[in-house]
Amino acid sequence: MEGLMAPRAPGCGRGLAEFTHSYTYFTSHGCNVTVASPAGGAGAPDPQGFVFYANDPLTQALVAKRPDGSPYVPATEATVAVASVSDQDLEEYDIVFFVGGTGAMWDFINNTDIGRIVRRMWEGDKVVSAVCHGPMALVQATLSDGSRFLDGKVLTGFSNAEEEVLGPVNVCVFCFPGNEAAGCPVGFSPANCTGPHMPTEYYAQGSFLLEDGIKGAGAVYVSTEQNWKTFYYRPHVVRHGRLVTGQNPGAGWETAEAAFDAHRLLGRRGCPVSSQFADVFCSPIQQTATDPPVKCKTTGYIPSC
Repeated sequence: MEGLMAPRAPGCGRGLAEFTHSYTYFTSHGCNVTVASPAGGAGAPDPQGFVFYANDPLTQALVAKRPDGSPYVPATEATVAVASVSDQDLEEYDIVFFVGGTGAMWDFINNTDIGRIVRRMWEGDKVVSAVCHGPMALVQATLSDGSRFLDGKVLTGFSNAEEEVLGPVNVCVFCFPGNEAAGCPVGFSPANCTGPHMPTEYYAQGSFLLEDGIKGAGAVYVSTEQNWKTFYYRPHVVRHGRLVTGQNPGAGWETAEAAFDAHRLLGRRGCPVSSQFADVFCSPIQQTATDPPVKCKTTGYIPSC
């Protein structure tokens, strides 16, 4: 099976664990993975990820050190530019998986090649998946008939509530160890950075938020309550037919698993690949009270066909 993974402003990039966890899932399950990025070449992760996931074994298994001691991910050092992925190439892929991270809020906006990939994969009866801010790749996508890709679909992604918390907790992506030259105080802590904060000052489009963008594209957005006392992202995954999305950085592995399951369902159970399955499945975590309560079933990712 073939899979295609696609993830700039200073101090941001793809979500490190979103990539390492999903990449590890796909490769450990026999997938041949092509890592792509908007510009090609070395794809930069959010540098804070190397701090946050320093003790995460799945992440550290893919991290190496340069001669100067700085960390990097060899698997993302020679990414394929999305513009070079032809429509004919896409016929060889079964899944497209968009890694999130704050960089997606720049790189996935108004990117015609990403929109083309989404359209061709979907209309080719393939699985389209994304995690955290990765669904930004879907917000502006359209189908061949001109309709919005997300119209009527059910999905998740990084929530407004998480953005509100992430701003003061992450403080400023420009502030990370060794980046004092960008205006971060020496010996900074999350309490003393005075740089831009998310969400209103951080993203390229001001107060634009992913959740709002998803809803504005005609989709039904669902999310889960998070326990911020521990500042641990609880993985939440929604599968609506061949569309699979994960809510936050904690869902990289689970979103990849659900995407792989959706692919296996299409290939092994004889489901009609040209239609969306009737049911929507979500992780069994309490949903946000304001979300549509009847849209999710928590009995599993895969129904009987």
